[in-house]
Amino acid sequence: MNIKCIKCGRRDAVSMGLCEDCMTQVLMLKVQPMQLTTCRKCHGVMVGKHWIYNFSLKDADSMAKKSVSINESKFELETVTLIDLSLEKETAKGLVSYSGSDGVHGEQVVDIPISTGSISCPRCNKISGSSYEAIVQIRPASGKISQIFDQALASTVDFANKSANSKSNRYIMKQHAVQGGYDLYLGSKSFAESIVSRITGNFFCEVTKTKKMFGREGGYDTYRYTYLVKVVDYGRGSVLYINDHEYIVSSISQSAIRLLSIEDGRQIQFTRNEFVHSRVRLSEMKAEESRYIVISANQNEAILMDEAGKQITLQINASGRENVNLLKYKEKYYYTEQ
Repeated sequence: MNIKCIKCGRRDAVSMGLCEDCMTQVLMLKVQPMQLTTCRKCHGVMVGKHWIYNFSLKDADSMAKKSVSINESKFELETVTLIDLSLEKETAKGLVSYSGSDGVHGEQVVDIPISTGSISCPRCNKISGSSYEAIVQIRPASGKISQIFDQALASTVDFANKSANSKSNRYIMKQHAVQGGYDLYLGSKSFAESIVSRITGNFFCEVTKTKKMFGREGGYDTYRYTYLVKVVDYGRGSVLYINDHEYIVSSISQSAIRLLSIEDGRQIQFTRNEFVHSRVRLSEMKAEESRYIVISANQNEAILMDEAGKQITLQINASGRENVNLLKYKEKYYYTEQ
């Protein structure tokens, strides 16, 4: 036999002798207005001390719980989950979960008034004040605009523009071509680092990072970061002096530069870290590249002929190849498979 509610005597009791309706009355929920501040420019919402630019109902659950309390000591508030919110109407609905001293759980939907304020958020203040936290400077290592540099620049700028978010600090304050390269002025250091990571992940680059203090905010020093990204764009046949040794560029990938030693024709490669920590100078001279037909070849020697019919014999392994490309520098031939 079910026990009837001790208050109304009509419905079955569910907790502490009370039915659901009477238990709701006994709860004596106290609801205070929920304080929310919005940005008058971008409509971001400040929850607590933090600005949220992609605001959702879940973001305000913690504030909603602070707005609801239970006066009856026999009940304990567990959670408040927002199920509806309208900043325009300044109202919200929350699902209140509670438990009684006997362990029985219950739920109730309550209306929560909203008190709103409107200011400009720090991000919008930065944009309107032409403020930025980082600069990414993209330059060709050769000092000249090249095909490799154009590819690196185009893909990087495209990534930056697609990654920019008007509702976060990932914004581009300004961007423009400068003499010898391109500059991106960015809203945050983290956005700059994601752009640098993108370009270094696809191209062989040298990156120099510097910072300079430009103010104080909230009692802390604030810095402006500059990332100088040099895209290593030396073409095949370019001549480099590295640590006082002379090399011809054979090829460049995103992780290494492959070279031919002028001294002995030996093929070597430098990783990004090795290259960055070396003394590098680009020569004005360049090796000439020509295609040769393989007349005969074995693993040790090949007889080759150029387009003019001139034949040369080199100690290279061109076995099984119909033609090869040679780099000629100071009357000496260099060969590397591509």
